[in-house]
Amino acid sequence: MLLERDVYLDQLEALLGEAMKGAGRAAFVAGEAGIGKTSLLAAFSERTGSSVRVLHAACEDLSAPETLSLLRDLTIVDQRGLENAERGQSRLALFAEVLANLASEPTVLILEDIHWADDASLDFIRFIGRRLTSTQLLLLASSRNDGSDAKQRLHRAAADVPAAARTLIELPRLSSVAVGKLAAARGLIGHAIHDATGGNPLFVSEMLSAKGERPAMIDELVASKTAALSEAARALMELCSIYPRRTPYQAIAAANIVEAAIDECLASGMLVPAGDGLGFRHELIRQAAEHSLPPFRRQRLHAAALAQLEINRGSAARCLHHALGANDSAKIRVLAPAAAEKASAMGSHRAAAQAWRSLLDLDGLNGEAEAQARERYAFELHMFGALSEAIDQQASAISIHASQGAMLKVGNCQRFLSRLHYLNGQRAAAEATGSAAVACLEPFGESAELALAYANLAHLAMLGEDMQQSVQWSERAEKIALRFDRTDILATIYNNWGTAIQFADPVRAAEMVERSIELGLAAGTQEHVARAYTNLGWLKLQGLDLEAAEKTLVQGESYCIDNELSVWRDYMAGTRALALVQLGRWEEAEQISREIVARDDNTLLMRNPAVRALAQILVRRGDPGADVLIDELRRHMDQGKEVPRFAPYASLSAELAWTSARQSEAALSLIDEAIDMLGPDHNAHMRQELEYWRSKLRAEPPRPLRPAAIAKSDDLHSLVQAAADHWTCKAMPFETALALSQGDDLQARMSLEILAKLGATATEARVRSELAARGLTTGSRGPRASTRSNPYQLTRREMEILQHLDRGLTNKQIGDTLFVSAKTVDHHVTSILGKLDARNRGEAAAKARRERLIPEADGKP
Repeated sequence: MLLERDVYLDQLEALLGEAMKGAGRAAFVAGEAGIGKTSLLAAFSERTGSSVRVLHAACEDLSAPETLSLLRDLTIVDQRGLENAERGQSRLALFAEVLANLASEPTVLILEDIHWADDASLDFIRFIGRRLTSTQLLLLASSRNDGSDAKQRLHRAAADVPAAARTLIELPRLSSVAVGKLAAARGLIGHAIHDATGGNPLFVSEMLSAKGERPAMIDELVASKTAALSEAARALMELCSIYPRRTPYQAIAAANIVEAAIDECLASGMLVPAGDGLGFRHELIRQAAEHSLPPFRRQRLHAAALAQLEINRGSAARCLHHALGANDSAKIRVLAPAAAEKASAMGSHRAAAQAWRSLLDLDGLNGEAEAQARERYAFELHMFGALSEAIDQQASAISIHASQGAMLKVGNCQRFLSRLHYLNGQRAAAEATGSAAVACLEPFGESAELALAYANLAHLAMLGEDMQQSVQWSERAEKIALRFDRTDILATIYNNWGTAIQFADPVRAAEMVERSIELGLAAGTQEHVARAYTNLGWLKLQGLDLEAAEKTLVQGESYCIDNELSVWRDYMAGTRALALVQLGRWEEAEQISREIVARDDNTLLMRNPAVRALAQILVRRGDPGADVLIDELRRHMDQGKEVPRFAPYASLSAELAWTSARQSEAALSLIDEAIDMLGPDHNAHMRQELEYWRSKLRAEPPRPLRPAAIAKSDDLHSLVQAAADHWTCKAMPFETALALSQGDDLQARMSLEILAKLGATATEARVRSELAARGLTTGSRGPRASTRSNPYQLTRREMEILQHLDRGLTNKQIGDTLFVSAKTVDHHVTSILGKLDARNRGEAAAKARRERLIPEADGKP
């Protein structure tokens, strides 16, 4: 009996209806272990009947995930395409082929337990998600949400599905009423069972089958059920416990399990048919069953499974899982690198890292083998943003090489450690380690390692906008790279070089970075290609070629998604959000930024563009959440000030001080410091912006935000109009409004209209106050439509959160529903309480109902 799930089944049916009309949809069913995700999806699958094709795949809890495990489980996948992808050929061709099959007829694709998915499988989900809106496909994916890693993987899987096409369904526990109904049917007391299980459907089911007895833990429940089985049935249970998700019939036959034992286990309810084998009803039960095995017995079972897999040529990842269970050190030494290399080639960097970790956990691993494993482990860790651990592992590799006198390897490792430090936001450590690498390598003469070390220093200089130093190091690196014919090194050299000269020679700069992308793609250096896309987009953003910047960054994000480069993808997406803010497309920018800001799985550096974009929007709306974001930018600057990030931070701090009419001394100090840091070859637009905000904070006579190309004029009206026309041609409405706000009555009226359309309520209010001080009475237009619709000036986001408050959701639940952080929700709630003059959430909800701010249906909100 499936209780309290009808509303979710109806929701899935509605999504299926939309998908069948050619508007593909995706639903992510989330909840804690045992909450009934599988049961819900199975019930929905039964409801659909034969009206659509239903395909099913699931992930497994392997020690090191098997690459593309979801595709291996789909019957429609061409195994030759899978083998080609394993051999290093493009996964995209395989993904496209599978998608074409999925789109060939109305289909429901059910993917279970994606919290265990390998990175390549997650990439497959994201590939489909970006392309499903024009298909008759309903994608249903289940995931746990009771751990930070599970939440992050859920967010990653969902992030690329268009917001209008995705739905998050979080399954709650059963109520005491529902448990009471189930208990009454067996003559048991419901409230006692609900108290003992908390309403978790799995535990409720187990207690009911145990006649209401309350096991201390699920291990005890498994032990009691196993004790009632015959010896042959127990042997089958033990065998199945070492295979995540399902045990193939082939393995069962090889173990000489009699048919009667299979029937007995099925009758007990402990095992159920699962595809071409048997599996436990729930992974928690399987884990408990395996945990209950005596260590020697567990090792023997894993050893037998490994031997069987080796005969059948099983994958390295699956063999590694059983080798680890068998504690077979010799096999682990062979299988772990093989599994890691294959996973890395397929873009499954987390799986690769787990495989290297399993090798490092062995006793007796030392010397060159350990150093190499730590280097490879560090590389894989950094590919998905685990930078602190990557730094520790790289430092350990350096210590091992140094103890063996392998100084060439020490220098090369120091060069990469410098890169890790920078990505982790530690500028000073990156410079010190990068210089140490050069000092270590130069005595060996010209080498590829030295070219990379020079290129690394060029990179650091470029990031600090020290053009001269960056060009000098790039020239030295290029000479060596050309001698050794290393196009992969040239790719990173031209990336640094081109970005360094972006203001001195923008045409040549773009050509060099584009050349870097070509070389990187040819050499297969994913990291450098991602960085080059980032820099090319940045060049166009700095040059205010905003639409071209957006196009470039979208291409770069797609490359990162396809190759599981989440570190750079977030930076690129945030940079694109900055471009969208300037283009006036604030809703798109906010959605992109919030999804990045809501997660805490990346560094301050890689979060910086998204934080800045969201902070700009919130400052202009007067949202109190802006303070938290600007404080994060301050903490980032405390780790090291670089012009490309410090100058925008100073500008944003000044804008906040002006918009909110706060004390401006600290903001003025930041502005002065940022202007002093800007050299003659730096961004002219940024200098103009800083000088504009300085004049605003000093309450100087009106002068428009204008580009350097516009000459000064004594005619303020003409000067304002020239500046406004320039920004209009650049498709930058906020800058247009700022320019017009300094003009006469008609120009000011136009400014207020633009600000109202953008939703810049705080900026609009501040402009009005300045106009009043100047004696201009322009503009009684008032707030934008979304706030005019209620007398309390609630923004659209606050109205949305208010409805969730009325439903009794916590900040965490609201944040998960909206894909934002609980802290962000808390800021909105604080603003809501203030605007409604309410003492608490309940009072705010009651007032909202009373004032009809919340839509009602059948008398209920």
